[in-house]
Amino acid sequence: MQMTLNDLKIAMICPMALSLATLAPAAMAQPATPSSLDRAVLAQLDAPTRADVEKRAVRGNTVTGVVGTILLNNYYAAGARKPGQALTVVAVDFSRGAVVFRRSANVFEVQRFNPHNLQLQR
Repeated sequence: MQMTLNDLKIAMICPMALSLATLAPAAMAQPATPSSLDRAVLAQLDAPTRADVEKRAVRGNTVTGVVGTILLNNYYAAGARKPGQALTVVAVDFSRGAVVFRRSANVFEVQRFNPHNLQLQR
């Protein structure tokens, strides 16, 4: 059996078209409704901060993930104790206005923040 040029084109294009067709709906899907935790976090924020968080919480970014990123950025902007060292947000307590950053396996730092605008308090 001999393949023609058209058969070869179809044989190469079909798998690519199918893979793109399966990716497109997932990429264009509307974000899931916010969880109760995300709604509670948004309720704590003032209007400008809430609008910023909602604008950034798209394409798989969660409200809590965006809040953690904003707190990290604010920490570095306010003058990190050890600039350039990687940090991870491990806990956020809105009722106390506290965020816990992890520097390494057993090294943590607690910072206070304003739960309405996510600005760090020093």
